[in-house]
This record gives sequence, structure tokens and C-alpha cells, in this order.
Amino acid sequence: MAIRLHRLVPALIAVLVTPWPALADVASDGIKAFNKGDFPTAIKQLSAAVKEKPNDAALQAWLGSAQLRAGQYQAAVESLGKAVALDPKMPEAENNLGSAYWALKKAPEAIAHYQQAVFLQPHYPAPHYNLGTAYLATKDYDNAVGEFTAAAELDPKNADALNNLGVAYERKGKLPDAVSAYEKAVAVKPDDQSFGLNLALALRAAGRTSEAAKQLTRLAAAGAKLPAVYVNRGLIQYEQKDYLGGVASFRQAIVLDPRNWAAQYNLGLCARQLGKPAEAKAAFEKAALLNPKAANAHINLGAMELDAGNAEEAVTHFAAALAAAPDSYPAAFNLGLATARLGKNDEALRIWQTLLKTHLEDAALHEALASTYFRLHRYDQARSEYEALVGLRPNDVIAHNNLGLIYEEFGQLAQAVAAYQKALAIKPAYAPAHNNLGVVYERQGKKEAAVAEYRAALQADPKLKDARSNLERLVPSE
Repeated sequence: MAIRLHRLVPALIAVLVTPWPALADVASDGIKAFNKGDFPTAIKQLSAAVKEKPNDAALQAWLGSAQLRAGQYQAAVESLGKAVALDPKMPEAENNLGSAYWALKKAPEAIAHYQQAVFLQPHYPAPHYNLGTAYLATKDYDNAVGEFTAAAELDPKNADALNNLGVAYERKGKLPDAVSAYEKAVAVKPDDQSFGLNLALALRAAGRTSEAAKQLTRLAAAGAKLPAVYVNRGLIQYEQKDYLGGVASFRQAIVLDPRNWAAQYNLGLCARQLGKPAEAKAAFEKAALLNPKAANAHINLGAMELDAGNAEEAVTHFAAALAAAPDSYPAAFNLGLATARLGKNDEALRIWQTLLKTHLEDAALHEALASTYFRLHRYDQARSEYEALVGLRPNDVIAHNNLGLIYEEFGQLAQAVAAYQKALAIKPAYAPAHNNLGVVYERQGKKEAAVAEYRAALQADPKLKDARSNLERLVPSE
């Protein structure tokens, strides 16, 4: 199974900090430093200005804004808090105070000040955007949609607002609206790889795979530097059985990020499909090395070792997968298979019986238990498992046939006949069931019916020795 990367959502753009028109007095040098990005100098000069005029709301706001830009968030809260206390009608100060609280990870306070900024100036885009960011981060997706919509309407060129509007819609499960928002973001900033990637992933989630592939190909052709572009294109190629294309995409992702374990893992899947076990094994091993929690890499390594007849190595990998993901059903199930291959049947049965407690409706699990019990001649337990299996997989020919064999062991000939007949109703040319049905008929004294079944078995499979010997015993001339 291919692993999907989590969406690469662009950073939710550092909350906007808004300066004010320059003051013409003592603070002018500090404001000039601020506008040049020299925030330490701005803080020094504005602090001196505030000392002279501590009740000047604008000066307090400028100082708080400089402190915010310099990463002095607690100081910014204090200065901006004084500003809004001195002048409660400063939307810019309210917005920046919200940003300072946000930087301190105090979401409720940040939201309250962003809301006040919006109240004071509804047509001011920055607090709408910042408020949307806060709502998105706190999973209030309905309000996030409203604020990002407002920010985009006030500033149609705000691609970040459009992109995050798409994220909010997607989190709400509204994929068509998400796609529309991402398309608008890409239209504003066609070179932004993150926006294009989000559009591609939303298209894919909406079932518009061909459009998603085109978008990812566009980004790749433009020289995208995001490994996720190539990983996601590779996933689509893998799903479409374009394994060579997938190999090329995953390799490009690895070139961009040699530590990208997902690209290595999916490269292994493609190589395995292409019949290149050495390359697949190397890729899975790198994935497991890069991410010790990559249980699927160990599962695939174990499956390859099991296919190659190396049960001990398979056990090692399946155990490693379980260590990485203790609740992994595939890891535990396959550990049971590998353990059984080593002849440790009781241990394999314990593994599967434990799984059965939480996977009672899993047909493969009942099949593994049934076949192992059958092989160990524990027919009573095998019968229970096969009966459960045909209940889950009523068209399983082999299960019906084996159930018939077990009924024979218990002398339940009528039930054995019914089981074989069910197998033949599903697959009329299934030679073993014809032969086994003939054996039961012979035991019941129905020689003609038995002969007919042996002949049917040989017609379906002329090389079936048991049917040939059975027929020759009853009809020596044949």
C-alpha cells in the first residue's frame, strides 16, 4: 500500500504587523529605524520617546510594534496593552496586540484582540486574515472560512488568504469549495509551489486524479523544489500502474531530500512491482533506517523474505514492524505466517487467536487458523474456523472443499456431500471436489454416482492421480 504524505500546508504566514504614519516629533528617528528593519535601534529610540511621553498612545503602539518584530513578545504585549488602554479606538494596535499574544501561544487573548480590531475597522484586511489563521489553528473552521473570505474580498490579491481559505474548506470536508479557493490562490501566485501542491492534493481527494496529475506535472516541469510534489506525483503513477514513472518521481524526491523516508518506501513498492527485488529491498531498508516507526517498510521486507523462503529473516522484520506499531494487524498476521513456516505452529496459533479477539470478521485470519488446525489434524477446531470462513466468504471454493473433508473425518457424510456440492456450484470444474464427492458416494454405496464424479474430476484435470486411481479401481477397463 502506498503511503500518502500529509498535506504540506504553507506556513500560515506570520501574523501581519502594521506600522502607523510617521510622527513628526521626538520619535522620528525610531520610526525611521523601524521602517528600515533595524528593530533594536527602533526599540532603543522609541523607548526614550515613550519615557518622555508615557501617555502617548501612538508612541506606545510604535514601541510595541518594534518589540513584536524583534521577537520581544511579552514586552510587546505590555507596550501595546498600554496603547489600547490610552486609545481604545486603534485597530492597528489591537491587531498587533493580538499578534503578540499569538506569538506567546495565548490563542483566546489573541482572538479577542483580533476581533476588536475587526470591530473597530471592518474594512481592515490584516485582522481578518490573522483572525482566520487563529480560528484555523484552533479548529474553528466555520469562523476561519468567514474571516479568510472577508480578507480575500478586501484584498483579492491576498493569495495566502485564498490558500488558507482552501485549507479551512478542506478541513470542513467541502472539497469543491477548497479546490475553488486553491485555484484562485494559484491564479494570483502561479509560481507558489505550496499553493499548487495543495490544489493538486485537493483535486486528488475529490477524485479528479487526472487534473491532480496535470497540476503536479506542471509544478515538476517548473522545477519544483518541494519533495512532496514528486512524492505525490509518484503515488498517482503507482496507483495507475506506471511503476517506471513512479520510480523516476520518487528518485527525484530523494535527490531533493535524501532523508525522505516516504519517497524511499514508495520507491521500494514500485521496484517490487517491476520485479526488482534487490532495489526494492534496498529502498525499504533505507526507509526503515530513516524512520524507525515505518512499520510498513519492515512488513514489506518481511513479505519479501517470506516469498524467498527465508522465514527466520521474515520473523525479524515482522517483529520490528510490531515494535514500531504494536497495533499493526498486518505485522502481527504476517508474523504468524512466518512463525508457522518455521514449524512453530502453536506460537503462530497464539498470535492469530489473539488477533481474532479484535478481528472476528477477518476472513484471512479464519483461513490461516483453519488451514493450520487442518494440517495439525485438529479437525474439531478446523471445522469451526472453516464454518466461520464460509460464512464470511461464501464463494470460497477451497474452504467448502476442506470443510467437506473434515465432515468426512467425523463421519458426517451428508454434510460432506453438501459441502462438496457447494464448492462445485461455485466452480463446476473444480476437480478435487468432484473426486472427494466421488469418494463419499463410494462410501455410501453409490457406485454409479461415484464413477460419474471421478470422470468429471478427470475431465476437469486429467492429471489428478487420485481421481484416476479411484476410477480404475471401480471401472478397471478405464
